Amino acid sequence: MNSLTSITVEAADEFDDVFGMIDASFSVAELDLTGNVIRVNDNFLALTGYDEKEVLGRHHSMFLSDDVVEAAEYGLCWVDLRAGKSKSVILPWITKTGERKWVEETVGPVKDRNGKVIRIVRLGVEVTERHDSLADLQGKVDAIEHSQAVIEFDTKGNILTANYNFLVAMGYSLSEVAGKHHSMFVDPEYAASAEYRTFWRTLAKGRNRACQFKRFGKDGREVWFEASYSPVYGADGKVCKIVKLATDITEQVTSLANLKSTLEAGFDEIDQTVGKIDQRYEDIAASWRRAHAHLEVSAMVAGRLVSSVDETAQRMTELRSVADHAFDHAIESDGAIASIEKALDVLRDCARDDPAIIEQIEVLEKCVGETARVSTAVRGDLKAMLSRVAVVSLAVSQQAEITHQVSSEMRGVQTSLETSQRSFNDMIKASEDIPLIVGRTREASGILAR
Repeated sequence: MNSLTSITVEAADEFDDVFGMIDASFSVAELDLTGNVIRVNDNFLALTGYDEKEVLGRHHSMFLSDDVVEAAEYGLCWVDLRAGKSKSVILPWITKTGERKWVEETVGPVKDRNGKVIRIVRLGVEVTERHDSLADLQGKVDAIEHSQAVIEFDTKGNILTANYNFLVAMGYSLSEVAGKHHSMFVDPEYAASAEYRTFWRTLAKGRNRACQFKRFGKDGREVWFEASYSPVYGADGKVCKIVKLATDITEQVTSLANLKSTLEAGFDEIDQTVGKIDQRYEDIAASWRRAHAHLEVSAMVAGRLVSSVDETAQRMTELRSVADHAFDHAIESDGAIASIEKALDVLRDCARDDPAIIEQIEVLEKCVGETARVSTAVRGDLKAMLSRVAVVSLAVSQQAEITHQVSSEMRGVQTSLETSQRSFNDMIKASEDIPLIVGRTREASGILAR
């Protein structure tokens, strides 16, 4: 297999070791000025997977993908090489099996003693793993760059650069913040505090800081970031700058603040509703106590009513007895009157001065006297009966008053019960409000949990 001994037109012996080192370390290919392969080393063949006879005389483009070959830069590269310029590139090579391998290569012209370019030499090193790692890292950096607000500071807190997301969130252009101190974004009182100075000293010592931070944009509005400040180390192992990766959470913080207000309002409503229920319970208890008092009075009055009714019955019995007695006297009076009538009849028959008449007159006088006595007795009995009737009337009047009082107490009971019913209705309404309020509170809490 050919080694890279033809890199110069007239190789001196002292370069043999150098050529050997190159041949051992790189995949080497020599190309003519049109790009056809003149010779290759073992490393080149191992890299591409071809045999020597499969590549000799073939064009360099066979090892590259179509998109690389068809690009304008590829043609211009060969123009520069033929003009004596060298190129360093990283290209994706396609192996015999179709595998893609990334190769970092240096391509340069070989000149004769007169300075004329006579061929092209290509030295390459496979960097697929490194390239993939860098590509992966760059992909992550790009993702961060597109999704997060990024700003870089020196160890003193001076702004080095900031990306688009950060500038948009804060309302500044890069020229307005570059070279300025981070303190331009914080409250002046905090910027002057020992806590703020400690914050930057801690970062400069290599410590991370992650938290939610409130910052102030160009227009003075509050901007909230979920951010991490991370030290970046230089080749000497010392912190050389601070990178802040942040997500603008202003909208979420505002939503949470509104949600907090909603929750507080919900709990206030619950407290008020519970207070209403407590008040209704107190009203109900008071109403029931009043109803109980009215019922006690009604029971007492009812007892008095029963006693009065018994007394009335007794008075009525006495009245009946008096009436019966008066009736007996009235019968006796009727008999006396009949005797008088009979005596008068006799007197009218005699109508003479006769001792018999006189006797009859005496009889008459006696009858009249008896009649007077009976009449007096009747009047006494009637007077007694009137007195009893007066007592009965008084008892009946008391019954009316007691009955009115009972009616009044019962109306009081009814009023108390109606009040209790209203209180119960209010309490039920307040109880119905509680699930609605709790539901709204739970909905707010669910949003907060998300």
